[in-house]
Amino acid sequence: MTDGAGVRNTISGSVIGSVVQAGTIGHLTLSPERRESLPVPRQLPAGLRDFTGRDAQLAALDALLPSREDAGGAAVVAVLAGTGGGGKTTLVVQWAHRVQDVFPDGTLFVNLRGFGPSAPLKPGIVLASFLTALGVPEAQIPGELDALAGLYRSVLAGRRVLVVLDNAATAEQVRPLLPGTPGCLVVVTSRASLTDLVVSAAAHRVDLGLFTTAESQVLLRRIVGAARADAEPAAVAELVRLCGGLPLAVRVAATRAAARPRYTLADVAADIGDEQTSEPGNGFGGDGVIGGAVRSVFDWSYAQLPPEQARVFRCLGAHPGAEFGVDAAAALTGLEPTGAYRCLEVLAELHLLEPLGRRRYRMHDLLHAYAAHRAGLDDTAEDRRTAVERVLAWYARTAWHADQMTMPVLSGFTLDEVAVVAPEVVFTDRGAAAVWLHAEHATLVAAVRRAAAAGLNVAAMTLAVACKFMAVGSAAWAALYLEVTEVGVACALAAGNQGVEALLLDVRAITLRRIGRLAEAEAVIARTLVLAEETDDPACWVIGLSGLGRIRREQGRWPEARDCFQRSASMARQSGQVRPEAVALCNLSWLSVQLGEFEHALGYAEQGLALRRQAGDLLGEAGALVDIAMANQGLGRHGTAVSLCQQAITAYQNLNYTGVDLADTFLPLGTSLEALGDLPAAAQALSEAITVLTALDDPRVAPTRERLTGLEARIAAGSRP
Repeated sequence: MTDGAGVRNTISGSVIGSVVQAGTIGHLTLSPERRESLPVPRQLPAGLRDFTGRDAQLAALDALLPSREDAGGAAVVAVLAGTGGGGKTTLVVQWAHRVQDVFPDGTLFVNLRGFGPSAPLKPGIVLASFLTALGVPEAQIPGELDALAGLYRSVLAGRRVLVVLDNAATAEQVRPLLPGTPGCLVVVTSRASLTDLVVSAAAHRVDLGLFTTAESQVLLRRIVGAARADAEPAAVAELVRLCGGLPLAVRVAATRAAARPRYTLADVAADIGDEQTSEPGNGFGGDGVIGGAVRSVFDWSYAQLPPEQARVFRCLGAHPGAEFGVDAAAALTGLEPTGAYRCLEVLAELHLLEPLGRRRYRMHDLLHAYAAHRAGLDDTAEDRRTAVERVLAWYARTAWHADQMTMPVLSGFTLDEVAVVAPEVVFTDRGAAAVWLHAEHATLVAAVRRAAAAGLNVAAMTLAVACKFMAVGSAAWAALYLEVTEVGVACALAAGNQGVEALLLDVRAITLRRIGRLAEAEAVIARTLVLAEETDDPACWVIGLSGLGRIRREQGRWPEARDCFQRSASMARQSGQVRPEAVALCNLSWLSVQLGEFEHALGYAEQGLALRRQAGDLLGEAGALVDIAMANQGLGRHGTAVSLCQQAITAYQNLNYTGVDLADTFLPLGTSLEALGDLPAAAQALSEAITVLTALDDPRVAPTRERLTGLEARIAAGSRP
């Protein structure tokens, strides 16, 4: 068995998920049974209890709701446009919670990150996420944007789903995310007008202006309390004026005032007024009323923070993404997690952060920009650089350890040059590591780019290597990983580290080959072989030769592939590279089986098994057992093959692995059981294979079912008198 069927014989072997064969991409189907069993996602974040006003906009959105009987027309699109901090997300989330029952098939929500510290999300990643939420297995999710959008529209056809696309940057980012079915409704929020979307998708524009004076007063009153507001109507009016009608400014000011009950509202208004005139033209928040309102309220609220909380707030401006956990904040600030947690909770209570869940937060991009602005005023350049270096080193080391739990270990790359930054995160199992990697993927991508921009090449390279979990997800994730490897390779070149360059080129080539871009993969391998020539580094030679062998195998040029793997195995053996030698030997075993050279196949597979065990590669060990079983099967030793397949199945199950290699173990098991005359057991093995293949939407489901049907007919015929 090789990476042509599964994942364990490449650098990308993993229990995170399985890899669909490149030849199946673009030929995707969704059976009626799959449609009926799709889950109903409800992805909306929590609403606010003190939501205020916006009656006209709520009514405008209500008017766009499809009736429950309406089955005609097209999907309705609404664009809610307004300034940053104007409450667009709050309004849409509040409204969407209220109308979810109109959409029985689900509610999808995504922050497109159109405006903020990290790059806007690519439509392909959003579509892959939506498809996963809608029940489509990763193995069926293609990489090309057009194929993703087509599959997304197919899954939604005939269904009633509300799609909320928050914080969009451009119409181009949104257009692929629009359903093509009636009964669905899409609400897009953006600071941009998205006029192109209004024209091309007949989107209904709903403008969200600043709060009216009455709306500002109602929100302030709800936060500070009716008695206190009624006692100082003039101060309430002045506070509202100072906030400029910006809901975010009103909320921050009112929350801070509520936290200081011994201050009169007149005192609060006076303090904010003083801040508005103390630093004119400080460069934050833009010009005009909104810039002044945001700046003055933020300045005043920030000035009330104790020194430690103020420093934590400033440091958060250096975080590469909008979302983070307590441990990341502790690494960024140098505090113990308990101290960081206390500060974050205070900042959240003051609406300077938004809690997302237990010990996890999001920072509004205006506040993120303001925090960076304050750091520029209050911290030294060395302080700011130290914060950036600390958080990037922490992400690099944590991602590295998570990668070690989920993926085969790469030889030739260590953490020796990456600074140790507390707190260390300990992952108890593969599942916990995989969850962390996927939750942090946007921050990790942003961290790679931030490290490269800051000239922190070692951190960037480490992050790029540790992000290879993306390469074994859907093809859309693989496409994102290609961008990461591009940055990592550039940093390796800048650092003159040809070993890491070769490692990243290898993963890049495997990723390209996975998604069907074979010519590009071959060009990348050619670069790896040039590196090998230049450095005469055995590790580069092993990587390049195995990579070329996989390309030649995909092209059907088996003698050339065998030559590459033989040379790779020999060089790995001479240089003490245990797992790379095992990979080459397993590929040689597979090729020998295809060529009918079963004794050779057995020898290669047995050597591969010994090396897998020496390297501690448990997933590869299970696969090597199947390689040995296939060779024995070819030699007619079906009893031995059955025993080996059963051992491999137990090993996969102990690893909680349900990828394609498990199916590729049940299939030969069924063949040998049938050859031994145990037809019921053979049928059971095929049934187990079908279960795995169906979950992956593997194209071999149909022929395996046909084979099972024939076997069951033979069993039935044999049971008749």
